[in-house]
Amino acid sequence: MAEFSQTHDRNAGRELAYFWGIGDLHYRTIPSWYEFQTQRFALMFADLRELWRAEGDPMCCVSPGDLIEICTEENYTLARATLQEQLGAIPLYPGVGNHEYFDPAGSSDPATRAQMFTSFWGKPLRYSWQVGDIVCIMLDYPNPALLADPLMVFISQETLSFLDEQLQIHDDKPAVIFLHCPLFNTVLSRDPEQQRDYNSLRHFFSPENSQEVRAILARHRNARLFISGHTHSGWEAPNLVVTEHFAEHDVTFVNLMSPWYTGRHKGFKLSEDLTSSTYTPDEPDVIPSFAFHLYQEQITIRVRDHRTRQWLKAWTIPIHTLSSL
Repeated sequence: MAEFSQTHDRNAGRELAYFWGIGDLHYRTIPSWYEFQTQRFALMFADLRELWRAEGDPMCCVSPGDLIEICTEENYTLARATLQEQLGAIPLYPGVGNHEYFDPAGSSDPATRAQMFTSFWGKPLRYSWQVGDIVCIMLDYPNPALLADPLMVFISQETLSFLDEQLQIHDDKPAVIFLHCPLFNTVLSRDPEQQRDYNSLRHFFSPENSQEVRAILARHRNARLFISGHTHSGWEAPNLVVTEHFAEHDVTFVNLMSPWYTGRHKGFKLSEDLTSSTYTPDEPDVIPSFAFHLYQEQITIRVRDHRTRQWLKAWTIPIHTLSSL
């Protein structure tokens, strides 16, 4: 396990922002689900509170989609109340993922499920905000019911235009982009032959028009981080954190994993009648979340395992053109 001391590097320059990223949470009110989930998440929130007492509170927390398992008012109510209680005064910025549209019982109109997200969180589907001296841009995952093929994900032209416009409007600030799913050929599987992880090479787990997103990122040298979830990638999956080099700048892609479970065919399983359940842990079974520190000259990314209360790894990404923004 990696040891990490939160001592600011003198060569890093002034800290611009500090925030925390938490992957797919999948809150659900079914008692057996929520009881087991509460046990896992209690470890995460207790460890976070202890860390924040020692290091200082982050400026915000961000969770880019799948905060709920199924699109019902009860699940939204549970997620909102629990996160408000656990995070206290720390602002939460949620995103919309595929599970925000998921309702297998058909108890809600597919066309109105996006409205439930905006109503409960008080946020539009896509939006931006400022944290310290950076701008954050939350993009929206498309409603699968409105796609020609629900397994072939395309980021809408409206969302692409929003990203382009926001990067242009805030071209004097480093930008962090959030989208529920990773771009194609970023996070990979730990064992492709055994299909150990869902990954960005698979349809549905990355946008078919990833290159259009990349083209926008390449045009704007203030784009610095692209943060996603969706795949529930296991610890040490290749390219959990990977940097791509464009003509004038670099963009680092980060997959937040999930504190609920990691690994394909792992996690919590309910019986068809919802009366019994099993949980199959990944190996290693981690409860992860990520800390992000942006400085004038570098970005520091740390991943924490809240089960062991240890840092798993820290990445330091140098920035060469940030001072000229």
